[in-house]
Amino acid sequence: MAAPTFRLITTWSVPAPASRAWQVLAGPGPTWPAWWPGLRTESAGIVAGPDGLSGAGSWVRLRVRSPVGASLGLRLDLLESRAPGPERPGRAKLRVSGDLRGGTVVSATARAGGRCEIRLTWIVTPMRGRPALVARVAPALCVRAHDRVMRAGERGLVRHLA
Repeated sequence: MAAPTFRLITTWSVPAPASRAWQVLAGPGPTWPAWWPGLRTESAGIVAGPDGLSGAGSWVRLRVRSPVGASLGLRLDLLESRAPGPERPGRAKLRVSGDLRGGTVVSATARAGGRCEIRLTWIVTPMRGRPALVARVAPALCVRAHDRVMRAGERGLVRHLA
């Protein structure tokens, strides 16, 4: 029996302009582990885009510590990226491989009061071992674990931008 595919959508509200939040999210090199508890960079290959941020072809291998005691090994490959502009959100599309397979799209949209909304949409399938087993027998547990990891990221980014 194959593991289910998850469609997980998280929205963050960040007290910073979209351009500033985007610089942190798409900066040249994976800075997320510095502010996102439970993330660790194992290796990375960065291709600088014309704006000096990470461009298409960049990749990172991450270890994500799960609140259910396991950790996931992921590789994220940046397929396309566009910084936010005055009338358009920033957007990045990434391929996900490793313990999960699928993709994710990240967007950053300017909001009133100098705030930014970051939306992360993951469409992924656990591929093997413990993550796939847990997904088959307790999919709701996987969703809750994902939500906790993502909320930790939101809190960390808000602190980082303060």
